Amino acid sequence: MEQLAKLLELSDIHMFEELNDTLVCNLNQDKVLIIKKITALDEVQELVYTLPRLKEKLRENIINTQNTAEVEDIHLSKFLWDMYVIGLHQIEYEEDRFNEVAVARFQRNRFVARKIIIEYMDNDELKTQFDQLVLPERSLNKLLAAYVNKESEYQSQEIDQLLLQIDEIIR
Repeated sequence: MEQLAKLLELSDIHMFEELNDTLVCNLNQDKVLIIKKITALDEVQELVYTLPRLKEKLRENIINTQNTAEVEDIHLSKFLWDMYVIGLHQIEYEEDRFNEVAVARFQRNRFVARKIIIEYMDNDELKTQFDQLVLPERSLNKLLAAYVNKESEYQSQEIDQLLLQIDEIIR
């Protein structure tokens, strides 16, 4: 799991024994990611059903004090408003992919957290998809940094090309 965290450039990693082989990280002190390598969609569902019991443990490990302010009778959905449960499914062949309809139905159900399933063949594909789906700001920051480092004045054609690249990343 440590290698996975390095690959995805994640920090503030936590592991809970109740969440076997699962990374929990608090990015930018406001987005909670729960990441697990899976072989079936049911594994993510089981993980989601475990989260409500871990509310206090999770709260203790989230750095942003605004997110952990004490509120009487706080509902889990309010506490975990920016939580993502991410299932990583490595495949060898295209036919190993999950059924697209089942994945779409599963991801639409936002009980407890937003669910994202990433199917990939190699680490490069995993990193690209992760950045696009979970942290699209990384790609945007790279594009903007590359443009700013040129230290040139903005040209309308360059701006149009940059916007096209951003649009492609977001899709």
